[in-house]
Amino acid sequence: MKSLRTRVIAATGLLIAGGLLLLVPSTTIPAADISCEEEIVAGSPDHFMTVRHVVLKGSDYAIGKQLGEIVSLNGDSGPARSGDRRRNRVLRRYMQENYPALFERMKGLADAFGVDLNDDAYDLSALPQFHLFGPGCSAVFYPGSVTEDGHCILSRNFDFTTGTVLGTRAEGSLLPALARPYVLEIYPDDGYASIAICAFDVLGGVLDGMNSEGLTVAIFADDETPGEYGLEPSQGVGLNELLSMRYLLDNCSNVEEAKEAMLYHKHYYSFIPCQYLIADRDGNSFVFEFSPLRHGTSIVDGDGPQCVTNHPVSNYKSVDEFPEDSQLSTYRRYRTLSAATEGKDEFTLEDIILINASAAIAPRASKSETRAPGRTLWHSLYDVETLTLRVKFYLGEKPDPADETRVIFEYTPYLEFGLDG
Repeated sequence: MKSLRTRVIAATGLLIAGGLLLLVPSTTIPAADISCEEEIVAGSPDHFMTVRHVVLKGSDYAIGKQLGEIVSLNGDSGPARSGDRRRNRVLRRYMQENYPALFERMKGLADAFGVDLNDDAYDLSALPQFHLFGPGCSAVFYPGSVTEDGHCILSRNFDFTTGTVLGTRAEGSLLPALARPYVLEIYPDDGYASIAICAFDVLGGVLDGMNSEGLTVAIFADDETPGEYGLEPSQGVGLNELLSMRYLLDNCSNVEEAKEAMLYHKHYYSFIPCQYLIADRDGNSFVFEFSPLRHGTSIVDGDGPQCVTNHPVSNYKSVDEFPEDSQLSTYRRYRTLSAATEGKDEFTLEDIILINASAAIAPRASKSETRAPGRTLWHSLYDVETLTLRVKFYLGEKPDPADETRVIFEYTPYLEFGLDG
């Protein structure tokens, strides 16, 4: 693939993109302060998505500044301007006191876009691509005690609409919500290195990832709770549903530290309630969930392979308690994963791949002219022993000439990335 070195805009200016007024970076970072490599590793404008692999090494300030320059040049929006000045001020203080690494990145982001860090008009804790999300996903964590080579593996399907964040077909110049994900590899001068697949928010957004200590994380939308209790999204103070995962990668080395961090911090959701699968290189894992009205939390420890789809696992003692008449696919996918992993003592990598494939979205043709179909947009495999990520990405589809009700998916081969030792 063609390697793309990040370019820098040296003068303050404005971009008009999609009707939005965007600030562009105004200064450069001395070469000694940051090492940056950016490469397109999958897809192109002719495919459903274009995936960039970005490797950043330097101070947290320099990482934040460089991310601002990268997303601006790739056509994403800059820091979010918000009318809630009090919330922005308190959020900035929260990050300074509770998440200093992100606070330093916020400083760099502010300088990249020529914004005053103390300007309460901006929320500098995020670099949003899109503001809404609700992924439907399936994952299993396999402790090393049940894998053929003794390596702990997180195997995760990321399912999402192929349209806009509202599920409608992207038309004209409007891009699908997941058209530009990043494989983001960062090596801060202080703190843990990490590799993660990021979208929606490039600064703090992590959908799945792993750090240099072997901590792995993945996020899952809770499809069950909104149907029963409704939605109460907010722009709160604390960690939103994506930033929680970035915090863990930056700060936690094992499951016990991650449990304490999740219990300690304030949380809110900006679009939909979520749950998390978190695991470490010692084979420990847990699912972290919030109660339906957000008054409490649940920690469900793994014992052998631990499965997660899109409902709170703490609500059920077994799959026999799942509702039989529900239209949600989360219960079917969980049953599939559970049946494939129970009663088996050892799993090869091929077994692990096939098990997740059995829970992936089927290649059915869409019948709607306005609604975009959901697809499994990637399958990721994190090996915490070798600190490697293998992932295949969805590039598009075409009609199946043998069956008009089905399509043929196009995926990349499994691409491999690894954290430096």
